[in-house]
Amino acid sequence: MLKLDERLSLCAYFVREGVSLADIGTDHGYLPIWLLLNNKIKYAVAADVRKGPLERAKSNMERYRVTDKVKTVLSDGLENISADDADDIVMAGMGGELIASLIDRTPWLKDTNKNLILQPMTRAEALREYLCLNGFNIKNEKACISFGKTYCVMLVSYDGTIRQCPMKYKYAGTLDCDKSVEARRYIYAVTQKLKKKLMGYEKGTEEYNSVEELITELAELIDMGEQ
Repeated sequence: MLKLDERLSLCAYFVREGVSLADIGTDHGYLPIWLLLNNKIKYAVAADVRKGPLERAKSNMERYRVTDKVKTVLSDGLENISADDADDIVMAGMGGELIASLIDRTPWLKDTNKNLILQPMTRAEALREYLCLNGFNIKNEKACISFGKTYCVMLVSYDGTIRQCPMKYKYAGTLDCDKSVEARRYIYAVTQKLKKKLMGYEKGTEEYNSVEELITELAELIDMGEQ
């Protein structure tokens, strides 16, 4: 039986029962295959910008005998996917800025009935800021540890409300209220990256003071989780 790692398992957790799915950047196609094998979704579109991953995905779909419920599409983001293709859209394993740009290029995602499951590998803070400023609501966010690295996965939908995005929210999202080991590890990893960033600023400057204050706020969240 196909088994997903913790990162893809968390993406699968956020997918609604009985929906049609679009998996953007599908790579081996494991996520839609697993969801179909476990009868969680009714249909899937597996998309990738490269032919190689799509061929691997097709081979895996044949292996697991789900080809009647999934189609593969060569697509730059959601370029060749329509609003009718999917209720839930997964974008995992790519940078936060790229995910933001793919959303920005796809007007039909501004639909309150669509769910986006987003897993940024880098620059999650840039993605959170984009979502806040463009009417998307992060309804839930969880962290996981996969192969020794920490990741966050966001459940997002459009509601048209423009939100402020304070620095702490940019870097911790809704994980600031999560006391799980995974969330604390994620926030700890963020603080370590910020400490490296701090070294590039001159002490006493506005940029230095801002990042230093943020590091202190995030460290307090870690301490709270250990209580």
